[in-house]
Amino acid sequence: GVTVTGEVAATQDYPTIKPTLDLNFAATKTLDSRISYYRYGPASYIDANGKVVLVGEGVPRFDHDPDTGECKGLLVEGERTNYFPNGVRPGDKFNHSKTGTFTENTTEVKAPDGSYTATKWTFTDSDPYLYHNQTLNAGVTYTMSMWVKAGTNMAGDVLQFRMGQGPYSTNANSTIPADGSWKRLTFTKTVGGSNETNANIGFEPQTNPSGNPASGDVIYIWGAQLESGSTASSFIPTYGYTQTRGPDKVQITGKEFTDFYNQIEGTIFLSASYETDARNVASITFDDISNESEYTDVGYRAGGGSTGNVASYVRTDSGGDQYFKQYGSSATQGNEFKVALAYKDNNYASSANGQTVHTDTSGTTSKLYDRLRFSDVHNVGLGGVGHYRRVMYYSKRLPNNQVVTLTS
Repeated sequence: GVTVTGEVAATQDYPTIKPTLDLNFAATKTLDSRISYYRYGPASYIDANGKVVLVGEGVPRFDHDPDTGECKGLLVEGERTNYFPNGVRPGDKFNHSKTGTFTENTTEVKAPDGSYTATKWTFTDSDPYLYHNQTLNAGVTYTMSMWVKAGTNMAGDVLQFRMGQGPYSTNANSTIPADGSWKRLTFTKTVGGSNETNANIGFEPQTNPSGNPASGDVIYIWGAQLESGSTASSFIPTYGYTQTRGPDKVQITGKEFTDFYNQIEGTIFLSASYETDARNVASITFDDISNESEYTDVGYRAGGGSTGNVASYVRTDSGGDQYFKQYGSSATQGNEFKVALAYKDNNYASSANGQTVHTDTSGTTSKLYDRLRFSDVHNVGLGGVGHYRRVMYYSKRLPNNQVVTLTS
């Protein structure tokens, strides 16, 4: 080992003033009283014990990594629809061909939400399958997902996902856990240039690496979801009909906003991550009510950029003119990034993930904004998935080295 004596010099320069807004969602797992929050439709999140928690409309969600239990922060998602009408209890009620026996609400195992709502699927021959039937639209990307748990003889085998025409899922993303745990399997496919009318969408159990299971083998299934999007969003429970989960709308307005905001100068900090290609869902924007429509983006914004980079900019009008724009370190799916934007007349700076600041010495802060919005209006509409770990705002333009320290 190494013994260190004496003082250790700090190479990072931390801010000496306190932020006027500090929302540490990952640590507190609560929604500050100054925040206005709304979402319609049922939804879910993963708690610290890895359990799926189903909630009703208007309930904010603090999501966790299902493997480590780490809190990812406030979950903000766009609108998604679960096209499987019987997602909670997949089985006999699926509207197309199927083989085997399906025992709903089995008491042999608890479902991922802790209830006895899982389905026991017992194979009655060597070619079991379960299908839903509907049209898949041309050019649309769809994602299927479902929790599965091995029963008799199926540990380490495969539940292949199929969406109409091939390709189908591979063993790599369809393997049933060998340790007897539940796992959410997912499969994504983009439909070609024409609709797939009356497509068979469902599941076929197989042995690993190839082959058919035997009659009498068993798996347990729960939480089936079919949605349009490039990754699986949180589970939307369905009980006999399709269900839409509305977008999470999160903002601070009015006196709650003006109490912490300084028009003349300030510093914005965001720690977040995104789960889909709609990266702007993991961003914050300071703007006004005129920015409610799509693509205007007037104001200060920091967060995930559509090109895969962490971005900051100050935009002056809906036509796209801007004083300052910076693309910093890249943002990768599921991984935390940090970005800070400091502003003052003719004195802008931004850093992402500890990189050297980008600066600009032109532009004024004359525009008066009246709200802080989480995510981008348009990209929430696209169905993105973002996690907000921490948001801070300083009412002073911090020095460049402190801007870097915040994101390190």
